[in-house]
Amino acid sequence: MFLAAGASAFPPQEPAAPQQQDTTAPAEPSDTFSGTIVELNSDNLTVSRSGPGGRAERHKFLLKPETRIEGKLKTKVRVTVGFTSTDEGDVARLIVVRQQKKP
Repeated sequence: MFLAAGASAFPPQEPAAPQQQDTTAPAEPSDTFSGTIVELNSDNLTVSRSGPGGRAERHKFLLKPETRIEGKLKTKVRVTVGFTSTDEGDVARLIVVRQQKKP
């Protein structure tokens, strides 16, 4: 079987329809921040960590009803926060309390 120049053995395909994203699902965390909780209330959480040169770096996160929390939040515990930046501020999506080091 010979094909003419420019002919294809495969039939033409229609372009795939763009997939729509489910906007009802909570957004996945786009960034993380680890440190120690220094302030905590029902609306927000402030985490501090040591930066280069020993300078403390603080980050404040908004807590929403859809924020998942793994462990018990209290001041002076180490956490890792997965968050998404929004117009309101940085919204915590996932907070994981880290195990305390055993002496």
